[in-house]
Amino acid sequence: MVGRKRTVERRKNKRYKAVEGAYAAISPNSQKLGQIIDISMGGLSFKYIDTSGEAKQDASVNEEAVFLSSMGSYVGDLPFKTVADYEVTNAPSFSSMKVRKRHLSFTDLTFKQLFDLDYYLRNNVTEQVEKLPDQYRS
Repeated sequence: MVGRKRTVERRKNKRYKAVEGAYAAISPNSQKLGQIIDISMGGLSFKYIDTSGEAKQDASVNEEAVFLSSMGSYVGDLPFKTVADYEVTNAPSFSSMKVRKRHLSFTDLTFKQLFDLDYYLRNNVTEQVEKLPDQYRS
C-alpha cells in the first residue's frame, strides 16, 4: 500500500453492502435509477447510467426524494442531500454510456421513515445489521 493515504472513517453509521437487486431511484423527474452499492441509516451510494447526454447540471434540480426497492421491499420518499456525484472511469466500457456513482445522505427523516429504512436494511444487505443506534430511538 505504498503511496496510499489512510483516511479516517467519518460516518456515524456502519455501511452495509446491498444485496443483488436492490435499487435506488431519485425523484421526481430525475431519471436517475441504479443499483445500490452500500447503505446505512445515514445514507447510501449507488451507480447509475448517465442519460443526460450533456455536461453535468446542478445535482439538486428537481430532485427531492429517493426511493428504495428490491424483491418484496420498498421504501419511498426519503429526503436527502447529495454528498458526491462523479463519473466512474476505472471500469473498461465498450459503450458510449457513462456510469456515475452518487453518494447520498438522508436528511430530516420522520420516525416512520426511520422505521421503514431500518426494516429495509435488515432485509436487503449481505451481512447482519446491527441493532438500531440509540440516536434513532424515541
